[in-house]
Amino acid sequence: MSYLNKSILLVCLIFFHIDGNCALAEDLTIGTTFSQVQCEYLELDWQDTYIKTLNMGFPIIRLGAYWSRIEQEKDVYDFSELDWQIKKAKDKNTKVLLTVGMKAPRWPEYFIPSWIENDLVIKSVTAISDKPYLRERTLIFIRKIIERYSNEKIIVAWQVENEPLSRSGPNDSWIRREFLEEEIKLVKELDNKDRPIVINAMTYPNSFLRLLTKLIYKRNPIYETIDIAETPAINVYPTIGHKFFFKKMCFWTNSKKRIKYFKLFTDYAKFQDKDMWVTEIQAEPWEPGELVHITPEEAITCKADSFAETFEELNSLGIKAIFLWGVEYWIFRDKKHQDKSWLEAFEKITKTN
Repeated sequence: MSYLNKSILLVCLIFFHIDGNCALAEDLTIGTTFSQVQCEYLELDWQDTYIKTLNMGFPIIRLGAYWSRIEQEKDVYDFSELDWQIKKAKDKNTKVLLTVGMKAPRWPEYFIPSWIENDLVIKSVTAISDKPYLRERTLIFIRKIIERYSNEKIIVAWQVENEPLSRSGPNDSWIRREFLEEEIKLVKELDNKDRPIVINAMTYPNSFLRLLTKLIYKRNPIYETIDIAETPAINVYPTIGHKFFFKKMCFWTNSKKRIKYFKLFTDYAKFQDKDMWVTEIQAEPWEPGELVHITPEEAITCKADSFAETFEELNSLGIKAIFLWGVEYWIFRDKKHQDKSWLEAFEKITKTN
């Protein structure tokens, strides 16, 4: 998302605008994403936090195969973290959506081992998949992951890359469609269970940010994602905070405009006879200039009682699976600040759905 900093500064000179009923979907599945990387940012014991997450009763959890953690040395693989997570999910009979590739949930978006990254010259706003050696090693890594876990019945789907067509990370890079399709093809060839491939994209419900995407992308990555994926998915953040130089800004949305915007994509997916998922729905703050919000003060971009509204909006559009984003933060608030409001908000959603 850092590419927005540069683009917003330019566009603000010519334009500035901020955006300032629910029937339940059938067979809706409510999941979450868990990241040991995020636990470390929050200074939480990641294994303890993972067990607490599983005990919350999610029927499905999204896990990341973090390349930079698994292959810290060339051709030396340490699967211990992921093996442990898979085993504990099996013990709880919690299904798993596993992400594979060079991108995975959480900052810095790209989890490329240092022995590759140190030799890469990555210019800002370029397709990182244009690097031949990186392509080669990414495919080798994907092969290792699929071969190791393809017999795990608890894994019900593969997510190939995270927001691959969206520009993100420190260098505003993206993965070209032709390489993404090569990755998908490899997963399909190796998977002996023929599990669905999930591909996701970032969304921009705020009209100003949406204007930027029209200036940046030749074709909307969300539509391209729906075209490519067997199971297309979107990531949804109603309020985004950014810091430009020393100025903090928040980009807000309202319910009516959000529903109209997201319906464009659910209708497009239905036209192709595809079920839409939401792999991330904002249920933690995205504060201007902060990697994580750790102070006891209430955040301005997302509150414990605010994500339920967006959840119901997406539920009304026939979304088949919604993964709440921020479970590590809920546990952090409870443990560090004795604030159970986020966990209580989750419990309220599960009781009513």
